[in-house]
Amino acid sequence: MKFSKAWLQEYSKEKLPETKKLEELVTFNAFEIEEVATFGDDDIFDIKVLPNRAHDALGHRGMARDMCALVGNTFTDPTVYYQATGDERVVAPSIVTKDKEACPRFMSVRIDGVKVTESPTWLRDRLQSIGQKSINSIVDITNYVQFSLNKPMHAYDAALITDNTLIARFAKRGETLTTLDDKELKLDAQTLVIADGGKPLGLAGIKGGKFSGISETTTSIILESANFDPTRIRKTAQKYGIRTDASKRFENEISDELVEEGLRMTIALVQKLNPKARVSEVVDVWNRTQKEVILTITASEVNGLLGTSYGTQEIGDVFSRLGFGVNHEGESLEVTVPHERLDVRITEDLIEEVVRVQGLSTIKGVLPKLARVGVPHKRLYYETKIKNILYEHGFSEIMTYSFGDEGEVEILKGAAMDKEKLRSTLARGVMNAFQMNMLHAPLLNIQTVKMYEFGNVFTQSDERRHLALVIDDGKKKSSFTEQVDLILSQIKRELGVATLEWETISVKPYVIELDFDALIATLPEPTTYEALTRTEIETPYQPISPYPFIVRDIAVWTPCGTTWQDIHALALQVTSPLIVRIDCFDTFEKEIDGVRKTSYAFRFVLQSHERTLTDDEANDVANTMYTLLKDKGYEIR
Repeated sequence: MKFSKAWLQEYSKEKLPETKKLEELVTFNAFEIEEVATFGDDDIFDIKVLPNRAHDALGHRGMARDMCALVGNTFTDPTVYYQATGDERVVAPSIVTKDKEACPRFMSVRIDGVKVTESPTWLRDRLQSIGQKSINSIVDITNYVQFSLNKPMHAYDAALITDNTLIARFAKRGETLTTLDDKELKLDAQTLVIADGGKPLGLAGIKGGKFSGISETTTSIILESANFDPTRIRKTAQKYGIRTDASKRFENEISDELVEEGLRMTIALVQKLNPKARVSEVVDVWNRTQKEVILTITASEVNGLLGTSYGTQEIGDVFSRLGFGVNHEGESLEVTVPHERLDVRITEDLIEEVVRVQGLSTIKGVLPKLARVGVPHKRLYYETKIKNILYEHGFSEIMTYSFGDEGEVEILKGAAMDKEKLRSTLARGVMNAFQMNMLHAPLLNIQTVKMYEFGNVFTQSDERRHLALVIDDGKKKSSFTEQVDLILSQIKRELGVATLEWETISVKPYVIELDFDALIATLPEPTTYEALTRTEIETPYQPISPYPFIVRDIAVWTPCGTTWQDIHALALQVTSPLIVRIDCFDTFEKEIDGVRKTSYAFRFVLQSHERTLTDDEANDVANTMYTLLKDKGYEIR
């Protein structure tokens, strides 16, 4: 919502701080200010008010009170409220509420001798500064009250109201309504409306009807000030696709007390512009009692929760600045919550107000005093031992989805068609991960992919922790059985177990899986954590290209005595931004025609961060290398 700084200033005895400072204070202590604009000499704040503060802070009065509390200014309310008794010559309207829960409070008054004109400059400027269009003096007053007090108001042309009666009821099947913006609505029996003795006049709490609207010929008006059930207003607004400033306030709930404040402020403003107007008796139908909320709090409660050292007087001052009633009772504070602060209902709400106004920066970071060292978690303790062993053998840890399309346990509502079951094994996940990593092995210069996963698996009867290993280099004749056996033997020695059972899931790639919970079931509970063996591990980070890489392998015969570094130095002379890495991946010696030669095979990995490469671009790099090798007299294989 937009707020005028000049309008807010009316509620502050002292001058508000400069706009930049005020913006910072409000943003860090209360509300997010999304934008600051100008309107003539005025600054306009576009403030994001969340639902928990929509009860009071969607009006300039509520926002100004918060700002005054934050900056230390004295809040003052310049609002003039009508207090006189009614003129007996004016017949007061009749009010009927058919559903006490749907309309808990309804007030009304009739004013005769009204002249509808263009609004005075001060009223037009106030509304236009926050993006509201000026309509006429009466409608503008109701809007002004809404944005001042956060209380939506509505005015009817009394001459168009049957029987001088306003009724809050549910629509009858088949009834229709034309709104002020000419939208034709077909009403149903769940729609709450304001009607007269015969027809609907408007959607209650949302939008008025065109039939009874204020015009230049209006001389008598009936004011409506009511409160409505928030849930019903929200559902009705959604049903008809009509969201208004009024519906936004009602659907977030407002105080019943605002009904009277809004009405009496509106009457006073109408009289200000129409001094000769005559006002009827004020009619009030209040179907419930709004009880005063009184909470008791102590400084120890505040400081115990926040870790601060605020004093009782300091805490009481915060509540006083926010408009709360404060009564000191020894070490306790008896706090009376303002009627419009519907968000404050428990002690913790009060504590939140204290730290919000004082500022989060007043909370100092203090380490808690621990009476003892925490007991190690058995599963984590032994997992760490195994992870250290696997790390020494070059394995990387992975984590795969628990959800899939295979398993014993079905999910009532899966995230996707291929994620409607809980896995009963880790094998499928690690094998899929292996395939993905194998495809990218050249890019990472990995000859052998080694991965493991600790993860939970699920059956109809329980949930267990498993460990799965996968290792392979993608070559048909390679075998990793012995290497894995050595790793498993080392794990047995580290854990002190005589046997270790596992299941071989696949030979190519080599995948095994074991029940980790069963493995550690008989092991002793750890009493302390072991000292860290590695405190620093250098991990390089770099951006990943979304585009595929291309590989070009180049093999060359060289005279005996030529090293791979010699060939690598030549390769580095191929200057191209597309080269990601150059690796020697194969070497062997052979006697050819009585001459002993050495073969080196180098792999060029090419990739762009901007586009998919073409074969021609890759071939250009390879041809450059070919030329360098031939110039040195080397033979391309």
